[in-house]
Amino acid sequence: MALPKVSTHLAKVFTVGAAATVLMLGASPSSAAPTAAPCNQGTFCWWPGVNFSGSGAAYNVDFVSGSCYLTTHVGSVRSYADYFRQEGYFYANGNCTGRAYPVRAHTESPDIGFNAYSFKAACVSCLAKD
Repeated sequence: MALPKVSTHLAKVFTVGAAATVLMLGASPSSAAPTAAPCNQGTFCWWPGVNFSGSGAAYNVDFVSGSCYLTTHVGSVRSYADYFRQEGYFYANGNCTGRAYPVRAHTESPDIGFNAYSFKAACVSCLAKD
């Protein structure tokens, strides 16, 4: 299934859905640990539900910086795991406008706080003032 685009084409995409179970086989969560994201290293994964739930998608290619991508293939995005080098922003609207949530490389969030309908590739860490 191809990732719907606003301004550019994304190369390799695959749906996680049923494969999420396979991806979780490598994880060994303890009873006290928070929900672990079922996403392999070197992959950027999106889910429509909180706590990495629902039928999601995983990517292992760089998105084009400055381009806006629709998330409608998973409905909307509510949680993500970025075990890749991709950075950018999830947006509440389908045209990369509205409420934004920054995504840094090698991070995850079980709940970004709103339903995102687009993602814009950008260097978030470039803007950080650490």
